[in-house]
Amino acid sequence: MRFFFKDAGKVLTVLIAGGMAGLILLMIVYAIPVDRMLVNARASIEIFEREGPSPQTIIGYEATTLDNYTDAWMFRNAFYDGRESVFQKSLNVYYYGYHKEELHNVCESMIAYLNGTEGYERQSYARYWHGYLIFLKPLLCFFDYGDIRGILRLTEMSLLMYLCLLFERRRFARFLPALAVTMFCIGFYDIGQSMQYSWIFLITVAASIYLLKKYPVMDGKMLFLAVGMCTSYFDFLTYPVFTLGIPLIVLLLCRFSSGEKKGAVKTVLYHSIFWGIGYFGFCLEKWILCNLLTEENVIEEAFLSITERVGRQVVDQPIGYMETVFENFKVLCKYPYALAILGVTALILWGFRKKRLKTDWEHAAACLIVAVYPFIWYAVALNHSYVHAFMTYRDLGISIFAGLCMLESMKEIDCNERKET
Repeated sequence: MRFFFKDAGKVLTVLIAGGMAGLILLMIVYAIPVDRMLVNARASIEIFEREGPSPQTIIGYEATTLDNYTDAWMFRNAFYDGRESVFQKSLNVYYYGYHKEELHNVCESMIAYLNGTEGYERQSYARYWHGYLIFLKPLLCFFDYGDIRGILRLTEMSLLMYLCLLFERRRFARFLPALAVTMFCIGFYDIGQSMQYSWIFLITVAASIYLLKKYPVMDGKMLFLAVGMCTSYFDFLTYPVFTLGIPLIVLLLCRFSSGEKKGAVKTVLYHSIFWGIGYFGFCLEKWILCNLLTEENVIEEAFLSITERVGRQVVDQPIGYMETVFENFKVLCKYPYALAILGVTALILWGFRKKRLKTDWEHAAACLIVAVYPFIWYAVALNHSYVHAFMTYRDLGISIFAGLCMLESMKEIDCNERKET
């Protein structure tokens, strides 16, 4: 652990500075009047009423399930207009909700409040940072839910196109089929339809772009620390390990193409530790801030939630690890996904006809370690991964991308291609 203690001061500084910056950004957007937000939220009611909390863009395909339920919760947090200070709002993240049985559905609760239904009361959701509000609140001043969906899809498509362009510039074009099938399997088309899913995708692609542009002139450990912090700051607990796995494979491809033969496994483990410190450390920082500066006992609340999410019961019924893994695999058990994976695998294997097999065993081992990350996450967050398989299955995109990239890396490239790389 000597490598960590050497950077301990820098890590602590980045965590504290990140927490201060994150809190200040939230305070700034909480200072924005909510009048226009309420107008655009009311203009969004029709979408939530028509689609409901968990619509499927393709009926029968669980992978296309949208999370309007959580998006409605994000809206409630965004247009809260209580009289507390911006500091209190930023830490406690208040919203208006109901205790009526018929309004337990968050979409219905939000619509009821926007329609002026009496009986609402202030509630708090303080254990998350809710960093998405720094974008959602300004957007909601000018756009309704449909517009925001369109903006997210445009942003995601643009970043993905730029990522593909950088793959080509880095002479990684042979890995583009692996990227394409990964995007298909994680439901790229549907991700922009849900704010809940978008933040992880945007962080992942942004980190991958940064790696491709800056490698090797960069501090990889600090990058992954920052990625872990951003994941904690923006995400609502969806498929967070995706922001670790995909950039790690991109980093391994950069190392591999540069001819770095040693240290691939160590690189994966070190960078994973820094991501973990960023992710869990930033979560803990929010809980400590709330406990010290507010009347909320967020640490106790957070640990109760963690106990539930890592538990082995769902609605008082015991569940096992293999059941959870199967529940996530089941989401991808449809012909289009199977054909896409098999098709790209066949394409890669077909390329071995004129290429000699040359395996960098340490690179292959590093790819396999990353491919296992989703299964480690499923073991850690067992309850959450079982109940929310319709979103957590996306972590399997890491395994798909890692496996296909490892297979493609086994081809010997010719001398000209090697020089260009």
